[in-house]
Amino acid sequence: MIRSLMGKDREPVTDLLRAAGNFSPAELAIADELMEIVLTQPGQADYYSFVTEVMRDDRLGIGGFLVLGPVPATVGSWHMYWLAVHPNHYGTGIAQALERHAETFVRDRGGYWLLAETSSQPSYQRARAFYRKQGYRELARVADYYKLSDDLFLFGKRLGNSAPTQEVI
Repeated sequence: MIRSLMGKDREPVTDLLRAAGNFSPAELAIADELMEIVLTQPGQADYYSFVTEVMRDDRLGIGGFLVLGPVPATVGSWHMYWLAVHPNHYGTGIAQALERHAETFVRDRGGYWLLAETSSQPSYQRARAFYRKQGYRELARVADYYKLSDDLFLFGKRLGNSAPTQEVI
């Protein structure tokens, strides 16, 4: 079940992100900051966060985490800031369900682009393959973006029935 992030989810989400093994302490701090904004500023419209509940050890736990928001100064572009699944739940469809939730959420708000960034590091190969499988195109690659030998991949998916007015390069 996908639902909005609640205060009780912070620690389990942090545990999920640590278990994934990809995220640096700085990235974990950013995730915590975004959760803080979502939880303490209910009227803000910059970030929206959702979790997927799953059964773990005969009780509900958090299996997936999503944060997205509109790109400032754009009309219909949205950024998927975080999409993470606990490694114990890889291959169960949680990531696909969260991605579909993101698409619907964005489309319902008049959005037409869903963008996602990821790293070129080998530990992010699964993420890059996931985006491609979900119909995202690689829009850009920026060498040495995160650090030397760690490029940024920008993936994008055009939503809805409208086609871009020109080819994205």
